[in-house]
Amino acid sequence: MRTIAKYILIFWIPLISGKTIILDGNLDEPEWESAFVIDEYYEVVPFTLNPAKVKTTAKIFSNEEGIYVGFINYQKNSSMISNKSLRDEWNANAEQNGVGIDFDSDGAKAYMFIVTLANIQRDGIRPLGGFPEFDWDGDWEAQTKKHDGFWVSEFLIPWNVVLMKPETNNKRKINVTTYRYLAKEKLWLNDTKTSGFRTNFLSNLRTIEVNNFSKRKINFFPFIAKTHNSVTSFNEDKIGAEIFLNTGTGKQINLTINPDFGQAESDEVIVNFSAQETFYSEKRAFFNENQSLFDLNHYDRYRIINTRRIGARSSYLCSSSLNEDDCVDSRKNYTDIDYALRYTQKNNNTDFGFFVAKESDERYTKGKDFYAIRSKKKIDNRTIGYFLTHVENNFLNESATVNVIDFANVKSNKLTTYNDLITSEREGESGFGFRSQFNYKPTQLSSRSGSLLYFDDSLMLNDFGYLRKNDWFHIGLGSNITLIDFKKRKEIKELELGIDFNYDSDTSGNSNPFTIGQKNEFTFLNASKFQFTWDLKTSGKDTTITRKNIDFPYVKNTGSFSFNLDYESPSFGIWEYDWRIGYEDADKYESFDSNGYKRRFAKIGGSFYPVDDFKVGFSTRIRNEKEWLNWIENNDLAVYDLSQKIISINMNWYRGSKHEIRLKSQFVALQAKNPRSLIVDQNGYLKNNNKEVSPFSEGITSFQVRYKYEIAPLSYIYLVYTKGGSVFEDNITRETSKIFKDPWKDPDNEIFSIKFRLKY
Repeated sequence: MRTIAKYILIFWIPLISGKTIILDGNLDEPEWESAFVIDEYYEVVPFTLNPAKVKTTAKIFSNEEGIYVGFINYQKNSSMISNKSLRDEWNANAEQNGVGIDFDSDGAKAYMFIVTLANIQRDGIRPLGGFPEFDWDGDWEAQTKKHDGFWVSEFLIPWNVVLMKPETNNKRKINVTTYRYLAKEKLWLNDTKTSGFRTNFLSNLRTIEVNNFSKRKINFFPFIAKTHNSVTSFNEDKIGAEIFLNTGTGKQINLTINPDFGQAESDEVIVNFSAQETFYSEKRAFFNENQSLFDLNHYDRYRIINTRRIGARSSYLCSSSLNEDDCVDSRKNYTDIDYALRYTQKNNNTDFGFFVAKESDERYTKGKDFYAIRSKKKIDNRTIGYFLTHVENNFLNESATVNVIDFANVKSNKLTTYNDLITSEREGESGFGFRSQFNYKPTQLSSRSGSLLYFDDSLMLNDFGYLRKNDWFHIGLGSNITLIDFKKRKEIKELELGIDFNYDSDTSGNSNPFTIGQKNEFTFLNASKFQFTWDLKTSGKDTTITRKNIDFPYVKNTGSFSFNLDYESPSFGIWEYDWRIGYEDADKYESFDSNGYKRRFAKIGGSFYPVDDFKVGFSTRIRNEKEWLNWIENNDLAVYDLSQKIISINMNWYRGSKHEIRLKSQFVALQAKNPRSLIVDQNGYLKNNNKEVSPFSEGITSFQVRYKYEIAPLSYIYLVYTKGGSVFEDNITRETSKIFKDPWKDPDNEIFSIKFRLKY
């Protein structure tokens, strides 16, 4: 027995003695005394650059466990707001601390770690040329604590939390920035006079040296899940696992086997009648983990990899099946995944990785195979990359390949340029596209940007990626300036002015409307915001509405003017609200009996949090359009009087640190009345048509309740109830209340799922 006790003691002593810092919100260990200290902060959101009125001290040091960051935030206890929120919730109403770290000190990306006074974590990645993305969830720790007259946050960011290039020296250079959020004032403070939403954010971080260590990590996440759909009588039992290995030497492997994503958050309801696909962001944890190397995109215009393609709905040809009815009954709106594997490595100034995913075969269809190879090489301030994606559609016996060469050049902390050359090959058809862009900041309070896009008619990315549209030529220029010195109007803290010019056409030279947009955003001393924007569109050609009809390639549109007013209230302790009003008028069409397009929009929303553990949010949106133009088929179109109403209700409740309940719901009622049939001639003019068209209505419901219990860090039990669907009625006039109710009474899906996910 003594021998057994001796071996147990030998095993545990290194673990006990190795971690000398206890995350308790006290900062009383001796190591904090010799830490790197930051104690000068400035207001950066709003971007006044005024010295902070409250005192903040941040301390940074490292040991074999990782990088430790501690904050001491001075303020009155009565002003400390500690409302709880979801992990990664951007607009959390609570005091916050954060640190951004570029672990490789190369200006390519920074990882952002944030904790609220309620001890809720948020983390994300800020890539070069992009905006912060908070889909990534890292394995790091933080603890906060209130004291008399100040509160403390304490971070441990392990060496293996992200993939970083190996360093042979005992010192590592990292670029860092630290920040603090004052909830009542809605004010962000920063020590390097920047924020994650500024174009030169990565250039403004400070370089420090910390003691360097490497640490290997392997995490194993087995899970078991059960799903039942009471509408379709579908039942599914799944067992699978995820494995994450970081060698500590610049190499990482992520593997998922038979994954289940039943706990994923439901998507926003978006009603889309256009020819352009709606982009939905990735919500599944595996496809967000260590994915930044494969993330090449240009705003919402294209993405070389859109991981939502993996596991999307498969193709079916039930009419050709011997058992057509059984085939129809077997169709699902998703595809199971056998496995997905991702490997990445860093070696000095070179990044390399490959990605493989295989969907499952079913009785009446076959899954796709996805492959990607990515490499990036940094030379001084320039980065050149290569990207290859390939998809095998085993059901249709088709394949698609995309090649990309991308180039970024940080010429200075004021000017950065980006260029992408893209080719695609799909079933013998080749396509080409390119992007050229610059971001220029002549001063801290001004910026200029421009982009040039060309996508030919044969460019195809949507087998694996996302492309808003091909056959597209675009030129865009934008300018912003921030004003902060208001001696006469002292209630104004910041005014941001912006103007954008955009020209679009297809590759044949058919010009879309030329647009000019202008923004005026006021931030006031009481933390409220008011924004006034307007847009002017010239007449032009809509080259997508007729779905690339060869004989009728476009519709000629008239010019229009629109404006929007937005207001965000200050915090009133336990509640706040916002509203928006929109207006647009267009000229009359001369080719038919037109009165001109008109749009009216109104939205009001708010949040109520009577206690720290509970929050209710709501919003109501109403949109009315006169002469809303909708494509029916070929060159047949119609204009309607359109009415759309959306009600959203969300609720979050937390009990202690283990229990979380989230309700998320949206109810949509859409009515298209008073239709008038139109036809487009070969010159693009709309003419009256005698073809009969019907009014229609559509109701959409999306409702989800999710309970999450934390067994241990990154180990959870999920219970999820989802109900939703849509009811479309043609040639029937229904009351709005009935349109709201019908999808609830007759849903497409009513799903209950339970999942256990453990971490080893």
